[in-house]
Amino acid sequence: MKRQLKSIRILSFFFCSFNLVALVSCKLFFLPAYNAQLSNKIDVTSKAVDTFYSSMLDSTSISNDGRAYSKFADQYLSIETDLNSLLTKNTNRPLNANSNRICQITLQLWVKYKEEHKKSNTLSDGIIKLNQKTFSDLFNAMQVAEKGKAMMNSL
Repeated sequence: MKRQLKSIRILSFFFCSFNLVALVSCKLFFLPAYNAQLSNKIDVTSKAVDTFYSSMLDSTSISNDGRAYSKFADQYLSIETDLNSLLTKNTNRPLNANSNRICQITLQLWVKYKEEHKKSNTLSDGIIKLNQKTFSDLFNAMQVAEKGKAMMNSL
């Protein structure tokens, strides 16, 4: 009887220990599924922004209105529409708060920089390069978030 009781205690200990380890090592991740189309849209919009700023850098000098806002207004609007689309697609996905926030920041900065260009009617090389780098970093953050979803959902 004592031997059986001892065996039951040992088995109970191992069973409880195993369950405790299983519970501790179990993690729940609530992420939306990876969306290849959205990832592609991020790439396309990122390239459009990079091309926009690169073409502005290549434009004629500041002194002869080569960088006047009016010359870039249509491109600003087109890219703003793409950014709004990215935000809408991210907002419609449940459990996507981080990606939503990155898209909101990107859109807010795009509108802010557009208004600054409109007000001053020109941009220096330094400001163009800073803006280009800012958006490059934001689009990179969007892609990392999307790729992270792919990795987590494959586990």
